Amino acid sequence: MPRYFDIGSTVLLVVGYGILPEEEDRPIAYELKRAIGSRSEGDENRSGVVVTDMWMVNQEMAELFPAIAVGGPGVNAFAAQIYEGLPVAYTRDERIFVQCVAEGGKRAALWGMDQEATREAVEIFIKDGFLDRFLDTVWKRRS
Repeated sequence: MPRYFDIGSTVLLVVGYGILPEEEDRPIAYELKRAIGSRSEGDENRSGVVVTDMWMVNQEMAELFPAIAVGGPGVNAFAAQIYEGLPVAYTRDERIFVQCVAEGGKRAALWGMDQEATREAVEIFIKDGFLDRFLDTVWKRRS
């Protein structure tokens, strides 16, 4: 039986297409996927799926899914599309960036100036409550 991906509750984790982002950012995206899975409360429709930026920008239905870019605008075409419209929720030393709307947004960009900084951006997104607020909006949970 094929798996069904609900456009309202499946979060796309978007990494860049290419050898460097695939090698460096995809493992970080899978860490974020595990964090999302741990918050699903047993609902199989509440999940994260890792995709490439090329899939994201070339699929019409992709715009309907909530999505988080992992990796910056220089290596991730989806991040390049959304980062200018997203407020910076957290930054440190012009190296680490967490971009998302404080309440009600279904897009986020997590990136840094190198692999370690991108990893830190994802860790901050998870540990500082940004992920939970994002999922509250996407999954329509009450705080």
